Amino acid sequence: MYIKEIQLTNFNNYETTQVRFHSQVNALTGKNGMGKTNMLDAVYYICIGKSYFSSGDKYVVRKGESFFRCEGEFDGEKGKDIVEVKVTPGKKKEIVLSGKKLERLSDHIGRFPCVIIAPVDIQLMLDGSEERRKFLDNTVMQFDRSYVDSILAYNRLLKHRNATLKGFAEKHYYDQRMIDSISHGMFKPAQKIHEMRQALIQDLSPLFDHYYGLISGESESCSITYKSQLDAESLEELFAKNIDRDKILSRTSSGIHKDDITLKMNGEPLKNFASQGQLKSVILALKLAQYEILSQKNENLPILILDDIFDKLDRTRVEHLLSIVASEKIGQVFISDTNEDRIPELLTKIKVEHTAFRVDGGQLEEIHSKA
Repeated sequence: MYIKEIQLTNFNNYETTQVRFHSQVNALTGKNGMGKTNMLDAVYYICIGKSYFSSGDKYVVRKGESFFRCEGEFDGEKGKDIVEVKVTPGKKKEIVLSGKKLERLSDHIGRFPCVIIAPVDIQLMLDGSEERRKFLDNTVMQFDRSYVDSILAYNRLLKHRNATLKGFAEKHYYDQRMIDSISHGMFKPAQKIHEMRQALIQDLSPLFDHYYGLISGESESCSITYKSQLDAESLEELFAKNIDRDKILSRTSSGIHKDDITLKMNGEPLKNFASQGQLKSVILALKLAQYEILSQKNENLPILILDDIFDKLDRTRVEHLLSIVASEKIGQVFISDTNEDRIPELLTKIKVEHTAFRVDGGQLEEIHSKA
């Protein structure tokens, strides 16, 4: 399954545009700020139903407009699908799949799996644990839709529990039965989330080791482990043990919302010792491992998006990475680069079918194609 055509209206800096893509590799070149990343985000949005780079839909709407619309036509062995998404901030998002309106975003996630690698992913390594939990959730959601329901249920009750604890503190009042009634509904989704995240890391770890070795040339070892309070105790036991602390803090101090991924290089915490080049290699290995997991779990090969990841990499390493992402194990690929010639030349050298586009001011112009 690949995305054959996209139509955009008021999506970031695209007023209106329509573009047909190559089924294998698409290279988008041009100066910064011209719309390369916005087009890649449109591909991601159509696949997943939300932006990868913007925290909310209101930031995706073209300046001065009140809505945006994106449509993608997918083609594959079993026929074609058309995804239409219309968003007016403040109103419910409309997603239509081949003429049928979907009631929930979770009904869409996973139908068209997608993995994106971008400079902002360095946050996975350096920022707080929330970004790393998002990585886990984004992966599992794309092959198990019931996981979305568990996440939504847990987060809704967590918000309710925190608000109740805060309200009790403000009123100098406490009702254990009310807290228990909220907490009880969190136990089952928490257990499912914990089990799915744990299983994911078990599958991901050897793949991560493999890809990091390929990318780094085995120059150092890097490992990934999953850390959760539920490894040793159930959520019910944690809540009972920490209730006095929760009363003092007026929030829930334990649970799967505290989970994290631990990344180490040569046995030491990654963020304390890794160089920028090593961090980029870790991101590439992690996302390629994610891609392989989704390939194994889904009928369709995921779409792979590489946004400006070749900056500051030497030509040999760029060629090596292109050979990996252009292999038969990878489905449709989108690549952006500020260098107009580099990627098309290397793709031609390693005999990969592709189309290259020049992006300028929210318009795409086909400049080279090798069928």
